[in-house]
Amino acid sequence: MLKLRTLQSSAPAMAIASAPMASAPAQMDPEPEPRQEKEDVPASAIVSSRHGMSRLQASLIIMVLTGISSLNTLGSGVLTISLPAIARDIGLDEALLLWPPSVYALAAGCTLLIFGAVSDVVGPRPVWLTGAAMYGAFTLGVGLCRTASQLIAFRTVLGLAIAMCLPAAVSLTTQSFLPGRWRNMAFAFQGMGQPLGYSLGLILGGVFTDTIGWRWAYYISLIINTLLVICAVFVLPGRQHDNKNVLARLRHDTDWVGALTLSSSLGILSYVLASISKDYQQVKLAYNIVLLVLGILLLPAFVLWVGYRERNNLPALVPNSLWKNAVFSTTCITVFVTWAVFNAFQYFGALYFERVVHTTALEASIRFLPMVFVGAGTNIVTGFLVDKVEVGLMVSITAAINVVPPLLMALSTPSRGYWRGDFFAMLLSPLHPDVLFTVSNLIIAKAYPGKSQSLAGAVFNAVSQIGNSVGLAVTAAIASSLAQRKDNSEEGLLDGYHAAFWTMFAAMAIVVPITYFGLRRGGKVGATD
Repeated sequence: MLKLRTLQSSAPAMAIASAPMASAPAQMDPEPEPRQEKEDVPASAIVSSRHGMSRLQASLIIMVLTGISSLNTLGSGVLTISLPAIARDIGLDEALLLWPPSVYALAAGCTLLIFGAVSDVVGPRPVWLTGAAMYGAFTLGVGLCRTASQLIAFRTVLGLAIAMCLPAAVSLTTQSFLPGRWRNMAFAFQGMGQPLGYSLGLILGGVFTDTIGWRWAYYISLIINTLLVICAVFVLPGRQHDNKNVLARLRHDTDWVGALTLSSSLGILSYVLASISKDYQQVKLAYNIVLLVLGILLLPAFVLWVGYRERNNLPALVPNSLWKNAVFSTTCITVFVTWAVFNAFQYFGALYFERVVHTTALEASIRFLPMVFVGAGTNIVTGFLVDKVEVGLMVSITAAINVVPPLLMALSTPSRGYWRGDFFAMLLSPLHPDVLFTVSNLIIAKAYPGKSQSLAGAVFNAVSQIGNSVGLAVTAAIASSLAQRKDNSEEGLLDGYHAAFWTMFAAMAIVVPITYFGLRRGGKVGATD
């Protein structure tokens, strides 16, 4: 049977406060004018922010938010490349090999919406700081773990910690910067941080595993994490609203039933899909069938519940009326499919290099380096262009370009060599996901009022997370079924991987017309209001 090691997405893995009550389209809260004076700070150094902050403070805010986002995927990259060595060191059974990466995604996916809700009530700053501090503490736990149960437990808590940070980071960004260049660049840098962190994790994990040991990757991550948290304490903006009656607002202003219903559905579906991605035959097991049916049934139950909340003018988690907005709906569909393809592309790219081309773990990770440089450059360029170029044009063109990478890998063979096809696949693969990260965050954030920006971040991360799970499960099932027909021989593995890449090619081909027609009225989403 084909054994597949689970890779984490470089994209946010991972995303509830109350949404607008929404019989009418949601409007952003009035944007206060930025102060034009600040003691001892020249007017030219004041950025377009809500607080008249200096360029230094604005840059530090972007740095700390991007830093934790990068550490999130860096840890996943280290785990991906070092998992065989980790399993040997702590005695992790083959049957449990899937769990260290999977429980992280499961914990985050189940709680992103709930932490988004809490963040919008108590404020994003304390939620983000708590999550970032927890992330550092349990990163140390992973580095010090001695048993499989410790590793799985610590990875679970890390998933909870990052679920606190990701939605709150969106709220902190919109709270810190007015619509325009600085907000665009803040989202762009956070988008850059995720693939950059993952790729660095692959490289550092490969280097440390072959030299001083995989644990040092987590120790270094802890040091960086600690410095970022200390800096964040001084630079992150405080709460804009009063803290009175927080408990009452948690009870009355939060759609807890909707949050728990949707979170339960996402958690159950993620668990079943993770099981299937390891061995597609597990879909036949009775308990997986029951869980799959339950997870699917909870989705229409959620739709009926939020419909009831809307009709009675009560806060609803994701109001049904939002789906009537073609730009919002198209964005969510595109994020779902794109993250499904991007996660699976990295997963099977690594397997292809290691199991068919027979590279070492370090050699395989180096082959992903083009993604780092192109991803970083793409996000910076997107930050400058998003307020100048129509969103439909930008997203559909990059989607069309991203049809090419899975096609190249579907035609790849070891004899063709890296530079004649695989290199260009790695080079082009981050273009569309990185553009979409910035654009989709801006679109989804604008669909929610200012007081519910953590929920906006939670929605984005939840959609991308379930896309990751579905993409990996579907492509892994296809690859496994074909490989088993030839007893998992090298030829069978190659056939399975090619089939997975053809599936990704078809999915991206569908995205192109969806984005072109669905986002035609999207306008320039990064433009100053």
